[in-house]
Amino acid sequence: MHLFVYGVLQEGLGDWPFLAGLGPGRPATATGALFAIADPHGWYPALVPGESTVVGTLHDARGVDLAAVDAFEGADYIRRSIPVRCAGETLVAEAYLWAGALLPGAPQIVHGDFARWLAETGHPPFGKHP
Repeated sequence: MHLFVYGVLQEGLGDWPFLAGLGPGRPATATGALFAIADPHGWYPALVPGESTVVGTLHDARGVDLAAVDAFEGADYIRRSIPVRCAGETLVAEAYLWAGALLPGAPQIVHGDFARWLAETGHPPFGKHP
């Protein structure tokens, strides 16, 4: 089973004990639109339907308790199987999609890369807010 991560679950953006069994990641992309959500504890992304490219990482997640990841993601996200492109092939992976309405004024991450957007804006990722 594969897991596509594109936000704060990516390596280097947080230290999440519930991901301890996650296999090594490979660069991957999915189709959608990416928005940034502000929170008092940092920023996180929202993946919604769209036609843009969203940049992330594909992992073997057989060693992960997805119920713990579901609990972390909370009611704002729903885990779904989506097509993901990795190393020239299309695979099916689980991903967390935004489940609710976007807040007015949520900035769109046009280039689809949350880590790059954080670096460009200087905003902290969720969980790393001072």
